[in-house]
Amino acid sequence: MRTRSALSSMLVPAIFVASAALTQRAAAQEVDAAPPSRGADSSRTYGEPTSVYNAHRVTRVINEGTHVVLADGTIWEVYLPDRPAVNTWRAGDLLVVRESSVTQGEYDYTLKDGRTRGAVYARLVGEVGGRS
Repeated sequence: MRTRSALSSMLVPAIFVASAALTQRAAAQEVDAAPPSRGADSSRTYGEPTSVYNAHRVTRVINEGTHVVLADGTIWEVYLPDRPAVNTWRAGDLLVVRESSVTQGEYDYTLKDGRTRGAVYARLVGEVGGRS
């Protein structure tokens, strides 16, 4: 009986150490191979898309949807009725920029949200740190 107790007292810590090592190794593999998360974290980072013509990532939405800054450095002013929809956009969201066939005054482009497929009217007002 005494050898069984001694054996189990040595076996339990050995199993615990081996289990911890396997868990750590599996976690390291998941981190290396994990794609970007689409969770609630708005600070996610993605590169500029290359397979969609004129698609860009949102960098910031300013002043409750009044302006949008894209990853290419352009700043867009959004048409007033479309601003509530833009206020739901977050950093990292994909937009497709197109010249609009129908304009709303000076707003001669559309920004189409890749998530909801909704388009809003916008006009180019400048570039971050550059010319306007």
